[in-house]
Amino acid sequence: MPRRKKKSLPVRIRERLSEFYGDLSTGNRRKLYRVAGTAAAVLILYAFLAGDTGLWRIAKLHVEQNRLETENHELLVKLIDAEMIKKRLKNDRRYLEYIARTRHLLSRPGEIIYRFK
Repeated sequence: MPRRKKKSLPVRIRERLSEFYGDLSTGNRRKLYRVAGTAAAVLILYAFLAGDTGLWRIAKLHVEQNRLETENHELLVKLIDAEMIKKRLKNDRRYLEYIARTRHLLSRPGEIIYRFK
């Protein structure tokens, strides 16, 4: 008995679809195409707008990126200011005295401090 050649998967799928569609009338076939097309359009639209790579997620990530860049810039400015103050406190005695007098209300012996409102 000769061996029968196996049909490939696309050929078998095509045969099954032709068997299925062959039983449908033209009107039912159009309805089926319309439903399948609508389902495909909804699926593509969902994939385009929602999910991890959707437009809403990308827009939200863009806003978050802008906020983080602004916050990073503000923190960088604060860091530079802190470094300048640290350097001045180490090297500048007049600035150190100014901080002691204004923030901590320290005075030299014999000085009288007047506060005006």
